[in-house]
Amino acid sequence: MLLKIWGSIAKFFSYKLVIIVIGIIVGILGTLSYIQMFGIPSQKVLQNISKAEEAKVLQEVIEKVSKLIVLPKGEEPVMATITDADALVKEQLFYTGSQNGDVVLMYQKALKAIIYSGERNIIVNVGPITPQDNAQVEQDAPVETKATSTSAKKK
Repeated sequence: MLLKIWGSIAKFFSYKLVIIVIGIIVGILGTLSYIQMFGIPSQKVLQNISKAEEAKVLQEVIEKVSKLIVLPKGEEPVMATITDADALVKEQLFYTGSQNGDVVLMYQKALKAIIYSGERNIIVNVGPITPQDNAQVEQDAPVETKATSTSAKKK
């Protein structure tokens, strides 16, 4: 009698164990299939594009920006995409008005940076950049500010 009960208990648990194991396997395969099809969500931020695609995108941006402003001749800019505009504004006011997805074109020889918004098709800001070799000199140099008044003195 005890053996019969033990046998039925063993059968009951073995069926549940098989079902649990099959469920785990199906879950793992489903997760792997999802990752294979859609990628890991954090990797979507890091888009791997080839050099040819990168050059094509750069040329398209240069073409659009050149319709809005005269660009420096004789050099290809370095392009960067803004991914956290709020943080950049906190670091430098130059980025005020920029949005995530806007592009910064940096011309090293002309010492010029341009923020372009493709979504709005506008130049957000243009400003000078500091050459890397002079950055240390400027950082060590003392900064003097003088207040000037534009109002005329009456005598």
